[in-house]
Amino acid sequence: MEFKTKISKIESGDVTIRGEKLSSLVKTGKFTDSIFLLLSGRKPQSQESILFEKILTAVIDHGMGTTSSLSSRFVASGGNSLNVGVGAGILSIGDYHGGAIENAMKFFYELKDASDKNVKSKIQDMLTKKETIFGFGHKLYKDGDPRVAVILEEMKTSTFLRFKDLIESTIKETKGKQIPINIDGLIAIILCDFGFDPLLGKGIFIIGRTPGLVAQTYEELKDEKPVRRLDEDQIEYVQ
Repeated sequence: MEFKTKISKIESGDVTIRGEKLSSLVKTGKFTDSIFLLLSGRKPQSQESILFEKILTAVIDHGMGTTSSLSSRFVASGGNSLNVGVGAGILSIGDYHGGAIENAMKFFYELKDASDKNVKSKIQDMLTKKETIFGFGHKLYKDGDPRVAVILEEMKTSTFLRFKDLIESTIKETKGKQIPINIDGLIAIILCDFGFDPLLGKGIFIIGRTPGLVAQTYEELKDEKPVRRLDEDQIEYVQ
């Protein structure tokens, strides 16, 4: 059986990753730059390196109450090992938790060559049909995500950033209220600028969030009693 890969190969006593010696990456590289290389096949430019590190940091953890953190903790509390708890958190990531990045990337790529007028028309039509516009709005940050504000300060040039203002303004004109871009939407814009495949969207979120899930699972195993269970007063019985 023959296997083919463009990612890595062990040869001459060293590992070659995307054309770079692993020993060289260990000596002079940054961890996030090496991730960029692994996923894209090229080293990031200076501005890309800065932004890539920031977007991974931006999703490193978002509290105990998230879908993935709770999943990790509940599974760990059942008597499972750390890797099982972390894996459970990763498996809980879907279109509405972490997966908005992938869907937003697909949408932005579709809009890439569209005129402002056509973009506004598309958004208005989606709002009329009550379709989800992935990457906009947040349950906690009604007036804007502070992580977005910080990363925007670092963005010097962008092909896809125009969609942020276009979509935000169209939503406000149509619905009469501001629904700002969220961190998933901004990450999607940045990854589109990088030329990344939307299929990597969930993967980027997983890479960024995994340290947080390790921390959440570790704390659960170390500090909490086994077997989490909802109190009965938290459950409404309906017929």
